[in-house]
Amino acid sequence: MFNAFNNQSIRKLVVAFGSLFDEIYVIRKNNTTNVEEKYKVPITFSSKEKFLRRLEQNSSISDNVKTQINLPYLSFDINGIVYDNNRKRNKLRVASTSETDEETAETTTYKTFAETPISVSMNLYFYTRNLDEIFQIIEQVSSYFNPEFNIRLNFNEIHKNINVPISMRDIKILDDHEGNFGSKRTTIGTINFVVSSYLFGEIKSGSSISNFTFNIDEDPDDTTYAALLNSQTSNIILNSDYLNQTYNLTGTSDATFISKFTWTENNVTEDFTTILLYDALTNKSIGSIRILANTLTLNQTDVGYFTKQLALEINENPYDTVPCIPEIRLIDYQKPKYYFKISNGQISTTFPAKINTISVCT
Repeated sequence: MFNAFNNQSIRKLVVAFGSLFDEIYVIRKNNTTNVEEKYKVPITFSSKEKFLRRLEQNSSISDNVKTQINLPYLSFDINGIVYDNNRKRNKLRVASTSETDEETAETTTYKTFAETPISVSMNLYFYTRNLDEIFQIIEQVSSYFNPEFNIRLNFNEIHKNINVPISMRDIKILDDHEGNFGSKRTTIGTINFVVSSYLFGEIKSGSSISNFTFNIDEDPDDTTYAALLNSQTSNIILNSDYLNQTYNLTGTSDATFISKFTWTENNVTEDFTTILLYDALTNKSIGSIRILANTLTLNQTDVGYFTKQLALEINENPYDTVPCIPEIRLIDYQKPKYYFKISNGQISTTFPAKINTISVCT
């Protein structure tokens, strides 16, 4: 699940934090000569307890030479890291960038998911021999945090020049007077900071495609192109000649209507095709038949069925004692409202019935 990687996000943050305080100075006045002397305060990454122990013990350069750390001195450490839910973003958000090598002209793309927001608590400690020097250090540091100071960091190939705010929280001073008269006085100051930073996940890289070769085949002829198109498309297409005229149906001899009422079915999935005649105004079914798929036409029996269903719809009963109903003009019954629908599964086509008159004989 997890891959090994090291973006050094926290290490870069520690280095940047320490570099903020590597130009701190204290001024001492020589009471004899009345000359002010300027001393640079060194800084190291160390906890307060460890540094205090180092102050209390003499360092050995050799068996005969003992040295002590000169004060003032600065140190800092990390007090804790917590997840910052207030700056959370969509974790599936992808960040990416591309870089091009000037020598090889090869482009490399870097990608990673959204960063993890964290709040890092850091402490800055300063150790002096008197209160005046500790006041000077506090004055030089706190004047830049009002209450925060922004730094910009280059974390990785994708996240460059990222703004990282550092907020100053509180200042504490400990003036140590414990010990005998021969012990040295040590004054300790502590400033707590909260750094709003980020952790970054694994960065994956890959070369972008800059050149490719493809072959273009010659355009196929119309027949081949139509076959290719139909092989990829599922549809039902009505014979376009059907809509160019109107029809007079007798129910017994309708060769013209049958020859025009044809269609094509491409890549249909059901075994049967349904032809529905319906009233478009009321969405009422007048009659329907099912025929085998790819039959693609009606026969005279089918046409006779639709003719009789139309007669029933307009209250002209073809099964009464009258042997034959003369021509019924559908325009008198709002003829344009009748439509045919040819369907197979989810595929269908709908069009006007274009029937002008009907004659029904028993």
